[in-house]
Amino acid sequence: MSLYQTLYFMSLVGGMAGLFSWALVSLISALLPTFEAIWVADLLSSTILGGFIGGLTVGFTDRWAGSRVMPRYVVSGALIGIVAGLFAGVIQIPITNNLGATSPLITRVVAWMLAGSLIGLGVGLRWVTVNRMRAAHAFAGGLLGGALGGLLFAGLGSRIPDFSQSMGFVLTGVGICFGITLAPILLRDGLLQFISSGDPRAQSKFGHTHKEWELADGDTYAIGSQAGDLGKTRYRPEVEIFIPDAAIGARHATLFGRERRFYIARHPDAAGEAGMARYVLRVRGQTVTKTQELRHNDDLMIGRTALRFVTRKKND
Repeated sequence: MSLYQTLYFMSLVGGMAGLFSWALVSLISALLPTFEAIWVADLLSSTILGGFIGGLTVGFTDRWAGSRVMPRYVVSGALIGIVAGLFAGVIQIPITNNLGATSPLITRVVAWMLAGSLIGLGVGLRWVTVNRMRAAHAFAGGLLGGALGGLLFAGLGSRIPDFSQSMGFVLTGVGICFGITLAPILLRDGLLQFISSGDPRAQSKFGHTHKEWELADGDTYAIGSQAGDLGKTRYRPEVEIFIPDAAIGARHATLFGRERRFYIARHPDAAGEAGMARYVLRVRGQTVTKTQELRHNDDLMIGRTALRFVTRKKND
């Protein structure tokens, strides 16, 4: 799947999370006595929205990356989203109590902005080991999405209450997921493109979608064939660039960016004489034995899979 296809579908995921959240909040409101305090509704809304966005984004991201969707990752994502949404709701309480009656518009916008930014931050923490700026990107995306959702909610609330509430949830969800996905695309310094593979599984999974992985300065990616269920982490796969090629090691190579230049090296599991004899890793037709700098339009062969590296910075 190309980057822009990913952007489109992740926006749909955000909208779906917002719609599910609105439905659940509406159901709880119908079953329980009417909330007299606005902050209670805000707390409930942001918490539920955080849970849906956290869980769905993890599940769909892993699915589109080619990795197996692991329930523990999805649950961890949902829990982090719930905590982020709950925290946003708690922060909003004094703002609502002080401004809710006199400045309802500002209160609504601030409430959604807090929810969106902190939920986005929580989701972005999943990629903090790849690049610490990913959390900041997600925070900014959630902030923008929350602002748009709050404006819509406040602007149409008195005219079409149910519609404005549902669209507020949906637009906030779209904004958070759109921002999380868009920021790495806009700020990317390079791409790793799938060309073809001699392994039918990799060719079937990535060939028709023209899979691309965005690369930004400061990123560190593990490339390999390790399935998600073999990872030891609770929130994300250990291998970020997963390629289901039998000739690729579980942890085959490491790709990283420093000062807007990108390098590839063998993973320690695929190094040494035995690793070089068993695991193919070539750049421009030459076997990689040490750290190799990548240049624009370099062809890579990893196992039986051909990739291409492109960058905005043309090497000297």
